[in-house]
Amino acid sequence: RTDYIDLYQIHWPDNTTPIEESFEAIAELLKQGKILAAGVSNYSTDQMRKADSVVTLASNQIPYSMVERSAEEEIIPYCLENKKSILAYSPLQRGLLTGKIKTDHHFAKGDHRPDTKFYKPENIRCINEFLEAIRPIADSKNATLSQLVLRWTISQPGITVALAGARNAQQAGQNARAIDLKLSDEEIGVINERLEEILELVA
Repeated sequence: RTDYIDLYQIHWPDNTTPIEESFEAIAELLKQGKILAAGVSNYSTDQMRKADSVVTLASNQIPYSMVERSAEEEIIPYCLENKKSILAYSPLQRGLLTGKIKTDHHFAKGDHRPDTKFYKPENIRCINEFLEAIRPIADSKNATLSQLVLRWTISQPGITVALAGARNAQQAGQNARAIDLKLSDEEIGVINERLEEILELVA
């Protein structure tokens, strides 16, 4: 029951239109009060700078997970320095970090996950071994692996939101309860130590 959009994001850079020109239109929407904040998704730091030259970006929505951390090189530092929110999508790495996908998993026709590096059998095996190593932390908190992974994600510097997909309302509720988990610095350290052991293997 509103006549405005809280956060309006351009989800992919348009290579056929200068970024500054696109955000002149966004600036007009801000001026008219039709949107309250402007953001982007899948923009590089250079692309964000161009957009920022026209409006002050509020956010960047990017892929980020325990095993997909390329954003830590440039994008996250830029967002931290310039006070941008980061909406991390695919924090469960499209289901892989739930621990429910095994090397013999049958993917439906048209499912593109097996074409990505994370879904190579050796990487599935390696990631599942990591998940089993941190499962005791989840068990000690009466939490699922998914909840532990989501809690870890939003504990990382710069990450404002973890956008986790769900197949039904029950899964959505379970994911949301990840916010109730408390992780100590020691527990995060244990997770990071285990994680470092596998990151080079799945690179």
